[in-house]
Amino acid sequence: METRAKSATAIRNAKHIYLIRTPENATRIVENATPVPANESAINGTRALPSCPPTPPNRVGLLATYKEILSFEQLEKELKNVKNGGRFTPTECHTEQRVAVLVPYRNRLTQLRSLLHNLHSMLMKQQIDYGIFVIEQVGNITFNRGALLNIGFVESIKAYNYNCFIFHDVDLIPEDDRIYYGCGPNPRHLVAAMDKYNYRLPYQSYFGGVSQLPRSTIEKMNGCSNLYFGWGGEDDDIYQRVVRAGFKIERYSKTIARYRMIKHGRDKTNAVNPKRFSLLQNTSSRMQSDGLNSLKYKLLKIEHNKLFTNISVEVRKEDYGL
Repeated sequence: METRAKSATAIRNAKHIYLIRTPENATRIVENATPVPANESAINGTRALPSCPPTPPNRVGLLATYKEILSFEQLEKELKNVKNGGRFTPTECHTEQRVAVLVPYRNRLTQLRSLLHNLHSMLMKQQIDYGIFVIEQVGNITFNRGALLNIGFVESIKAYNYNCFIFHDVDLIPEDDRIYYGCGPNPRHLVAAMDKYNYRLPYQSYFGGVSQLPRSTIEKMNGCSNLYFGWGGEDDDIYQRVVRAGFKIERYSKTIARYRMIKHGRDKTNAVNPKRFSLLQNTSSRMQSDGLNSLKYKLLKIEHNKLFTNISVEVRKEDYGL
């Protein structure tokens, strides 16, 4: 991977480095944010752990979000219970919630540190078995969020048997720990209210920012489209895929599902996608052939940092005939 000043992998030395081979009524509101309880106990050595309770006991509700940007060294000291690669498993109880948080990324190091600080602090209270994966697009090719999410899905399940996935923008900070990151039976859009939009949805079918999908949902809808190079459209495409695959999208109430956006300038390598509207017109006809089963990328490196697993990749337009 090329060395770049703002690269997460270049800034932070990894503790282990592995070189890898080359419609209507589609959304409903969930007022009760209580998670689905685990049904089984696991064995920790010779001692059976009880199932984690349906409502995590350490949640506090509204969060005082961390706005100070700490260094990685400071974060590692504060988040000492996080294991290498950004992994955490509760030791006091057993959960069936195996969650991979997938963060598409390029050149947003300050925002990444803020997200890691806030997200780890919240997720450890929720008593879920989780890992944070930062999928970094290397080079100057126009950013492709959908392809990076597909890559994160494919690479994360090679590492662990995750059954729940969070698509998470790097600039969104949760303001309430009742936003449960473990999956229920249906997909959920977690950003019901964002400060950028005065804590309202920009439109009812909005599915951007942070969304939560069971593994079975992602596999049935063939993941995300790989054709959205540039800003805009890919989240609406995901929404259509979820609905056309036969799922109902849930949301927590706006009093719970609140997020703060970290202010930032426009990414010059993520220009508005001029083809987004034409692509959205044929999502239904494309979804069986454009997605996980057509994914093409070059995997450059996987680094297991203390607070996250960094997956560095190249995604090229010419591989998709663009």
